[in-house]
Amino acid sequence: MPTWKKRRVKRRWGAPWTLAELKRLGKTPDSVLARRTGRTIQEVVAMREHRRIKMVTAPRRWTAREIRLLGKFADAELARRFRRPAWNVQAQRASLNIPSLHPRVKTRYWKPAEIKLLGTMPDAALGRRLNRNRTSVQDKRLKLGIPNANPKIKRWTSAEIKLLGTLPDAELARQFHRKEQAVAGHRRKLGIPKPNPKHRPHRPWSPREIKLLGRFFDSEVARRLDRTQHEVSRRRLKLGIASRRPTQKQRPWTPAEDKLVGTGPDKEIARRLKRPEYSVRQRRNLFNRPPLNPDWKPWTPDEEALVGKMRDEEVAARTGHSAKAVTHRRLALGLPQPNSRFHSWRPEEESLLGTDLDKVIARRLNLDRSVIWQRRTDLGIPPLGRNFWKADEVALLGTASDDEVARRLGRSLQSVKLQRFRQKIPVWRPR
Repeated sequence: MPTWKKRRVKRRWGAPWTLAELKRLGKTPDSVLARRTGRTIQEVVAMREHRRIKMVTAPRRWTAREIRLLGKFADAELARRFRRPAWNVQAQRASLNIPSLHPRVKTRYWKPAEIKLLGTMPDAALGRRLNRNRTSVQDKRLKLGIPNANPKIKRWTSAEIKLLGTLPDAELARQFHRKEQAVAGHRRKLGIPKPNPKHRPHRPWSPREIKLLGRFFDSEVARRLDRTQHEVSRRRLKLGIASRRPTQKQRPWTPAEDKLVGTGPDKEIARRLKRPEYSVRQRRNLFNRPPLNPDWKPWTPDEEALVGKMRDEEVAARTGHSAKAVTHRRLALGLPQPNSRFHSWRPEEESLLGTDLDKVIARRLNLDRSVIWQRRTDLGIPPLGRNFWKADEVALLGTASDDEVARRLGRSLQSVKLQRFRQKIPVWRPR
């Protein structure tokens, strides 16, 4: 047979891929590999993209057609069209002195003489003098840490900085003759927390202040005594002093009613006294009386010994407490949640994975649900009701018709078509 004649390759459209053919993906051009293996180019491209193999091409010369397009489109667009890196297109254009389609804005570098003028006058005036934008002057000055020379801007003194955070920003703004936003901004810049008016130092009540309770409205007494209205109302109620103008909604509490507060559930006491439940709860908290909950159950030392050693639901089932109460008790004792992440799995335990719901298996093995999910995922076991695709099943896609593959694998036709579409495998066509 003459050597100049080409060897005819048998067409192998849709045939299974061999290991030698898969190793040549990405190393040999798609067209050459398709001709050598007797496949179509579309089939080779689909298999290479399915395996996420990038086509490596050797450096190629620039053609005259490509050079004529340099500068007429953006470098990124030409890189996409030529299938070249963006830096390669930019370097080739720069080597030929071809201007870019979107030239960069010409920037003026700062001279030492111009930098010396920063801070000697307002930014707007210096910008007009140097023929620059005011924003450019301001950014350069702030970058170098040079203070502003605007006479309208007041410098912060050390005495003013010491007072930041001791009083509200509005009060300091009135004292400093500044804006409240400026005071708040400088305080945040120095990392000084905002003063909380609710957390005032405790001031004892004097007999003169107590005499004012009930004679005026609580708001008026709070204004005169420089106290909060809540503090005044709390003190007046604690002393049993009626309000200046009691209404039906603010009915004063009698000593007999105060004795009933805390002797039963708040809801029952509110029904007996014909008061809102929140009013009874506030009154009980005023006297620091614990709530009387019939469902509350004290913790014994034996029950506390179980907390933290097993799941909260298991402790609740054994002790008779609610799961929420067990969680609160565990947090109060400073005990972490039982960590079953380092559980040593036995073969009989792993055989249960996937046979039932994760929460059911977690309850049977006394483990957390997340641990069951993590172990099942690591072993590649699908959850109950789902069947994952295996590697050998995916290899059958495209080797025969979808009906035949579905019959072989025992899956539905819709599932086979969807999986083939996701894997980007072309449909099988008979020869």
